[in-house]
Amino acid sequence: MAERNKDNWEGRERRQSSRVDAQIALQLSGSEEGFPTESLTTESINVGAEGIYCQVSHFVPPLTKLQLTMVLPIRDKKGQVKNEVVKTEGVVVRCQPSGGEGKGYRIACFFTGLGQASRDMLSEYVRQHNNS
Repeated sequence: MAERNKDNWEGRERRQSSRVDAQIALQLSGSEEGFPTESLTTESINVGAEGIYCQVSHFVPPLTKLQLTMVLPIRDKKGQVKNEVVKTEGVVVRCQPSGGEGKGYRIACFFTGLGQASRDMLSEYVRQHNNS
């Protein structure tokens, strides 16, 4: 079996929507044993309408359910930026070391409780940042 580079995910692409590299404010919380802190504030690495990728300080087992709150800066038709808050549930689908000792972990979360209005906001955010 071939060795995978731990810093890069080389698995088969399963996303149906595109993602953009983005450092958006993100708060994670969970009530499961796999997420021992009450809440954690971090930034995303990339985001799309189906999920988010971010860095955390500790290992979070796959299939851990989380509550996610994001702040998306979205431009309106006049070009003014408005911060939209999106709250949803998600499940951790991947957790891998960031590389180097003490650098934490990178987790990928799939959105499980995203309403259509929030999905539309995320899609608009991705569209705006694909064009910038």
